[in-house]
Amino acid sequence: MLRLSTALLAPGLGLTRIGKATSDPEVHWAHVSELPDPTPWLAGNELLLTTGLKLFRNSASTHEYCARLVAAGVAALGLSTGASLPHSNVPPELLQAAEETGLQLVHVPEGTPMQMVVRRVSDALNEEQTEPLRRALLAQRQLSEAATEPNGVMAVLQALNANTTIVAAVYDPTHQLLASSGDEAAGQFAARKQEITTRMLEGVRWIITDDESHRSTVVSPLGTQGRSRGVMIAVKSGQLSTYDRALLTMVFSLLGVLLELRHSSSYQQRQVRSRTMEALLGGDLTDLEATVRLARAGIDCTTLQAVVLPAGLPEPHISTLVSQMQEHCSDILAKEREDEWVLLLCDPSKQAADVIADLVRRAKPGPAGIGTEVGLDHAALSLKQARRARSLAERRGLDCVVLPDSAGYRAMLMLGDPAERATFSDSVLAALDEYDERTNSELGRVLHAYLENTSNIESAAVSLGIHRHTMRSRLAKITELTQRNLANPADLLELWLACEFRELARNGN
Repeated sequence: MLRLSTALLAPGLGLTRIGKATSDPEVHWAHVSELPDPTPWLAGNELLLTTGLKLFRNSASTHEYCARLVAAGVAALGLSTGASLPHSNVPPELLQAAEETGLQLVHVPEGTPMQMVVRRVSDALNEEQTEPLRRALLAQRQLSEAATEPNGVMAVLQALNANTTIVAAVYDPTHQLLASSGDEAAGQFAARKQEITTRMLEGVRWIITDDESHRSTVVSPLGTQGRSRGVMIAVKSGQLSTYDRALLTMVFSLLGVLLELRHSSSYQQRQVRSRTMEALLGGDLTDLEATVRLARAGIDCTTLQAVVLPAGLPEPHISTLVSQMQEHCSDILAKEREDEWVLLLCDPSKQAADVIADLVRRAKPGPAGIGTEVGLDHAALSLKQARRARSLAERRGLDCVVLPDSAGYRAMLMLGDPAERATFSDSVLAALDEYDERTNSELGRVLHAYLENTSNIESAAVSLGIHRHTMRSRLAKITELTQRNLANPADLLELWLACEFRELARNGN
């Protein structure tokens, strides 16, 4: 808005205020009139200019004139005086009437054309109106240029701060800080983390705004085409202006693109991590080989723990769960397979399983299972346990089962010492071992598949890639060699314990 004090500063006009300033009204226009009553043609807030032709001859008419102008909302009356003009000086009657009515007076020098005053006021008004647009365009250009810098995310946040004093922070989908222009933003993010986590499960169609008298906060997801690539929190002292909100909208769009590009550029690293995970779950790596594989993926750890979730969960759900699990392990490998999501926790803390189970129960992604913490060369065992735990959760209608917390599994671990368990396993499976070694058959593998598929012959046959009749024939041979009837619960339990004890022994338990 253009104030009277600003209009008086227009160069080359020589405008001065007459008398003491009582206020600094807005000026919406400048208008020239010599009429005794110009008010029918006024809209209010004009700087009315006159030479006083046929005006200010007596006190009564002058007072009435000034009163009409005040009632019409005139910002000020500008009087041009001089030897060639109707009044060589400001009439005393006008000075007195202006003081009585509260009308502000401005002196226009004799040599200043009043149309020049009108033009300068018009120019100043135009500049006032276009300045926000020019400022916004300049800021947008600076933001766009910042986005092209090597660390574009940080550069954009700095440009936003320089143009608005807004401090902001950007986090990836796992809540890892990517860039920040001020500690206050990070502090507000920490305070609102639970709410943000809940909203991130909704995808990218949400926004959190909080306009307090002393501080304004905006939290928005970042991404393109419905894909969540991160979240930004912006904080400013006081209220956000329309200008601030316009720039924030642009920043959200720019950062969404930058994070999408960042995600694309990390494709090779994600592929390395994916291949590493598959190799670990394959169960064919030694501890040294697993360590080397993990190092190539940028991971340094000594133990792993598998978590299995239902397939088809949206990526924001997985990212949100991973973000909350990160605090309880050094890193997390995640991969969606045909019928499940598998997470491998690296060096999980002692409380990790309990905390993660609680997270899963609150997020309710579906039945989930958590295996035991194992060495790097036994990731396949932890996955097998996690699958068994998930199967238990599904059968019992639970959100999550942690296998070591299963009563049956705890009881099994308490059965004797390692040597006793090994002796038991050998006594049950010795005939099977001897037959496999002598005939180069795989009856041990067949028994494992049968147990893993909860005694379902069809499913076990599919997992082995053999016909169901072949599966039945081999199971009959297992019964013959082990002298244990697979249809008898007690015999089946012995076979299952023998196989599990061997898995535990290979894992060092």
